Amino acid sequence: GIAWTIWYETVHNSAGKSWYDVVDGIIQKFPPVILGAAFISFVITEALVVLYSIYRDRMEKKTKKVFAQGVAEGEAKGRAQGVAEGIARGKAQGVAEGIALIEDYYRRKADAEARGEPFDEPYPGADNNDVGNVDNGANNKNGADNKNGADAD
Repeated sequence: GIAWTIWYETVHNSAGKSWYDVVDGIIQKFPPVILGAAFISFVITEALVVLYSIYRDRMEKKTKKVFAQGVAEGEAKGRAQGVAEGIARGKAQGVAEGIALIEDYYRRKADAEARGEPFDEPYPGADNNDVGNVDNGANNKNGADNKNGADAD
């Protein structure tokens, strides 16, 4: 607005006038031009602020949504991976512990037999309620079958 006023006064209103008249014309038009320029600047600035805040809010919502989806996917993937790893470790540990229990059981049984002592421990993993069915890891004298299915008559 200021540049337009200066241009207009110098080009269109300066014909036959002195520089003093041109400068005076420019100075007389400055207050409304400055107020208009300030108002227009304010309106443009506020409009940009409003538009930017709308854009920022939308981008923030989109970012939160994408972040939440990523977190959910990551948790699901991590949970699945953890379950699979836990199952694998559990199986490996369970097998190793089971083998160790059975080896220990047979070692104690062999030691007891070598000393000539009776060995009446239940087979590892046998139900404690079925004590009558377990006799040194084999069929008992009454013909009841043991959990491991071995025959020893």
